[in-house]
Formats: sequence, structure tokens, C-alpha cells
Amino acid sequence: MKYHHFDEEDLQACQRVLERGQLCSINGPETQAFEAEFAAEMGAPLAMAICNAMAGLHCAVVASGAQFGDEVIVDPLVVFASLGALYHRCIPVYCDVDRETHLMDPAKLPDVVTDRTRAIIVTQLWGMCADMDAINAFAREHDLLVIEDCAHAIYASYDGRYAGTLGDIGVYSFQQSKQMALGDAGMTVMKSAEHRQIMEEMTTFGTVPARLGWNYRINELVSAVGRVQLTRAREYVRICQESAAHYNEAVADCEWIVPQVAQEGREHTYHIWAAVFEGEDYGISRDQFSEALSRHGVALNVGYIGRPAYAQDCIAQFLDDEPHCEVAEYLMPRLLISGTGGDPAQHAENAEKLAAAIESL
Repeated sequence: MKYHHFDEEDLQACQRVLERGQLCSINGPETQAFEAEFAAEMGAPLAMAICNAMAGLHCAVVASGAQFGDEVIVDPLVVFASLGALYHRCIPVYCDVDRETHLMDPAKLPDVVTDRTRAIIVTQLWGMCADMDAINAFAREHDLLVIEDCAHAIYASYDGRYAGTLGDIGVYSFQQSKQMALGDAGMTVMKSAEHRQIMEEMTTFGTVPARLGWNYRINELVSAVGRVQLTRAREYVRICQESAAHYNEAVADCEWIVPQVAQEGREHTYHIWAAVFEGEDYGISRDQFSEALSRHGVALNVGYIGRPAYAQDCIAQFLDDEPHCEVAEYLMPRLLISGTGGDPAQHAENAEKLAAAIESL
């Protein structure tokens, strides 16, 4: 099967909506069916479709009961959890990550929790789940809501359970670059009907809203296509895993490129293949490595976004003091990442070029 393909079945789904004449998702049968089918697919009690994953993170923070000025613990390698907190005028507080997994390190949580903390947003980064047993145990001890950002992690699993169903609320992205792509859309799953009610009040309202809501609705056309694409999403993930395997093979004998470590009991879905450049410990500078990549025509992002989330201008302006996450600051300029979508043959070719670049050094 091709990666991200849309065909007659998708067109028929849209035609069905147009013939019905109801494009709004309020009481929309396509959206209700999409939510039910997604919940069943993930093994989640409840689901709510939404216009995008950032809206889902925002609504989940509201569902935590956080008020303006309360704190939300986030991880520092991506900006999205921070933005989700800031959308509700909460303060993002940064828990450092594990050097091997690039994921939130639960051992660091006691260092950042306060009596104003209301939630933890865990990013299941690149397509692998964090240590959710430890994170959930800490959250229960401190009465915190656990929100999973699963934008990279549809079908990633942890001891047989899917990402998004491990905490209290899971948020998925269907933006065009993601493994399941609907242009712009998202899905949330949750265990609590109360949380879903709060999130629905944030998302959909009539003449007078029940709370300060943001009209984050999805529409019926997107939901109809989503129902079709959900039947193909597992295969899209398999294609990404196949592509990532080429990169893992290319660096298998290289001591100074260390791929994200896949922990036992966790299935990595490889929305993004990620590794860390440690060549400086072997006498190879980042400039030398970047030059070798360029010389061999390797398509690979070096350094990701360069700095942790808290050092990015869109977030730093809202923080009184700049945090310090030692591991994140080590990793950021050294991260090597490649998307895995598209034709696996192209990734195999790119991985061969990466192996040649490594060999040249």
C-alpha cells in the first residue's frame, strides 16, 4: 500500500456528507462514528474529535482543573506541551528527559512539582512511550492529571496498551505530516466522562457557552475521511517502521551515532527516526559531520530546533526565569532526525548515503 493515499473511498465518504447536507459536526453522524471507531481501535473508554492536537492539549489542561497561574509539568525537547499550558495562562515547568530515550525522566519529577502543579503533559516523542508506570504513580501521589501528547505516537504501545490510553487523557494529531493525515485535525481519548464534558464545552457551544470555550470543532467532511484513513493507519505506521529500520542499520556499527533507545515492552512507531551525534568524543566535530552529510547528499536534520522549548522566544517571554534541563541542553544541538513517511525505497537510499558519510569519517 502507498503511504498517505486518498482515493475513491475517501471521495465517496465526502459525497455521503454532501448529500446529507450537514457539514457541521454538532450531532453529526460522521464525527460520532469517527469517535466511536477510534475509541474502539485504541481500547479507550471515550473519545472526542477536535480541529487539531494543539486544541486538544489546551482542552486537556482545562480538564485538569488548572486555573490561571497554576503550573503544568512539561518536557523540554518540543514546544507543544509548553504552548498547551500557556494557552490557558498556566506556567510550564520543565522536567528533564532521559538521555537514552529522549523522554520525560520520572526521576526528575520530584524536583519540579509544587503545590500549584495541576497536570503533567508527557510527549511520547518520535513515536515511543515514556516510563508511564512511574509517571502515573507520581501523578497519583500528587493528585495530578496525566496528559499524553501522542502526535508522534499513534499505535505506539507500552506493555500491550496504546499510547494515549496510559494516562488520563491522550491527544493525537492528524496534521498532514503525521502518520495518519487529514490535513489538519486531531482526536482525544479519555477515561472520565467529566473530563470529556469539560473538553466538549471548550470545543463546541451554541448561543451562550457554558464556559470560556474556543469552538475547536472538527467538521463532518474531515471526520468522514478520518473514518476511511483510520482503516489504513496501521499500514502507514508499518511503512514508517520499515523506513526507520534502514537508518538503524546504517548506524549500527557507528559508536558515535546513538539512536533513541527502544525500551523493552514498548513498540516504537517511528514517526521520526532520531539519534544523537556524539562524534566530539571521538575527535569528529559537528561541522565535519555536517560537511560529510552535505558531500554525500544525506537528507538529515542536525540539531532539530537548536534549543530547548524554554529558550524559544515564543515561550521564554512568559517565563520569569529560564529553567535549566541539563540533558535536554546536551541533546538539542546533537539530535539527528529524519521523518520516515513516504517511499521506504527513498529512505533506504538516504540511509545508504548516511552510511557512506559515516564511513568517510
